[in-house]
Amino acid sequence: MARQLQITLPEDTMQLLDRWLASSDYPENEAIKLFIMEQQRNYLKQQLKEGAIVRAERDLNLAQDWVSLEEKLW
Repeated sequence: MARQLQITLPEDTMQLLDRWLASSDYPENEAIKLFIMEQQRNYLKQQLKEGAIVRAERDLNLAQDWVSLEEKLW
């Protein structure tokens, strides 16, 4: 099902969109979907990276605790 969308964009945004669509090998609809999917992937990658950085110290401490326990057992 297709829906019509009417939006107002600044002229510079429209020029960027026109140039980007003109350089794409895909129909407008597909090009926009691909762009949105790429933006979602980039956002997810950024969230994963930030989460890994936040948890890095905790994970390092856990690993050191396990190493310490293993050394005591051996």
